[in-house]
Amino acid sequence: MSIAIENSRGGLSFVRRKGVRVPYTEAQLEHMLMQFDSDGDGRLSKKDLTKALESLGSSFPAWRVWRALCHADEDGDGYISKDELNSLVKYIVKQGYDVSKWSDFLIHVRF
Repeated sequence: MSIAIENSRGGLSFVRRKGVRVPYTEAQLEHMLMQFDSDGDGRLSKKDLTKALESLGSSFPAWRVWRALCHADEDGDGYISKDELNSLVKYIVKQGYDVSKWSDFLIHVRF
């Protein structure tokens, strides 16, 4: 897996990771999670969340999805909307996911 880092001039550098444990930032998680919005409606379904948590290395993604919905689905509709995304990110950050668990996903960091 490679990490793409974009510099201020728009160029990209690719860095190979080797067992590096770096916590996600909330911005990285928000971006990554919205990549799993399969139908492009701006909401994450249970299926979308399951795929996202599997990519983060969750051993029990179905259970984690249920817990994530309990924490973040404020209106109880079974989806995570953009308004609820911040609550979902805070839940995931508490779970301690890090870059070393991110399988086959390109991290794009701007600075």
